[in-house]
Amino acid sequence: MNTKKYPKTMIILHWLTVALVIIEIVIGKNLEHLDYTPENFNAFRAHAFIGMFILLITLFRMSYKRRHLNEIPQIDYYSEGHKKLVNGIHFLMYILLIIIPLLGFYIIYKTGGLAYDLGGPFPSVKPDESLVEIHETLVWTLVVLILAHVGGVMMYTMKKGENLLKRMCMLA
Repeated sequence: MNTKKYPKTMIILHWLTVALVIIEIVIGKNLEHLDYTPENFNAFRAHAFIGMFILLITLFRMSYKRRHLNEIPQIDYYSEGHKKLVNGIHFLMYILLIIIPLLGFYIIYKTGGLAYDLGGPFPSVKPDESLVEIHETLVWTLVVLILAHVGGVMMYTMKKGENLLKRMCMLA
């Protein structure tokens, strides 16, 4: 049984990402009920700022992980198919943690919201609804992948008797 823990930096970035994704989903759901007006723009701005922060954290995580591969504990995969599934879910989560903020940034860019941030007039163009729907669909796809990830950790713990959560926990 491998009890090696992840490096502290990876643990902190992992849980920071989890917290920020939850906050973003809550803010995003609240934005659905707001009009795109100057009075509400700070809520949209906060959502965009946190999204860009998630993007930067994700890029840093990927770089850090690549440079510290030998420090990352490995799991005992059930089969080659299990290994592909686990790696595929991780890969897709990372891809979505990059694409979702970039698409959100593009949606704001298309409205002229960046010019407003720089002192220009409030944008007269509303966010493109088709892009917003794609953004939302990608978010819910990420949620499904996160649930699959959490479910996989729980199933592995039950099957193998090895608590994977301890590896990604600072307190354990």
